[in-house]
Order: sequence, then structure tokens, then C-alpha cells
Amino acid sequence: MTTVELYYSDTCLTCHQVRALLMETLPKTVKFKEINTSYPEGKQKASELNIMSVPTVVIDKDVVFVGRVSKDELLKELSLRK
Repeated sequence: MTTVELYYSDTCLTCHQVRALLMETLPKTVKFKEINTSYPEGKQKASELNIMSVPTVVIDKDVVFVGRVSKDELLKELSLRK
């Protein structure tokens, strides 16, 4: 099963936009996790993947997108991982 993680901050408007895109686009077969980097646990997890800015989308432990992502880019990346 593919796992998609969104690393985000509460104060980041772009993060909330990317979250909405993920929520509407991801198929039900994909496991979706949100990691809030505003908290120590989220900062630690982001540090383990060398994530330095948000929003960051990680697919199966690979950093794939940093910043805005389009629906087409997301779907293309997911199709490559089937």
C-alpha cells in the first residue's frame, strides 16, 4: 500500500491548500498521514528526512514535492508507484 505523508505547519496557507488537494485527489487505496512540524514530534520526524521547508509531500519515504503541487503532478507520481 502506498503511503503519502504531508509535512505542514499550522500557519502555512500553502500547506492547507496542498492538504485540500491531497484529500480530494488521493485514491482510497492510499494511506494518508499528516505530520505537523509545529510540534516537537513533527519537527523530529521531518529532521529524519532532512525536510527543511513546508509543505513537503513524501511518498513511500521519498521526498517527492516541496511547495505547491498540481493535481496532474500528483496523479502522475502516484501512477509511477503502482
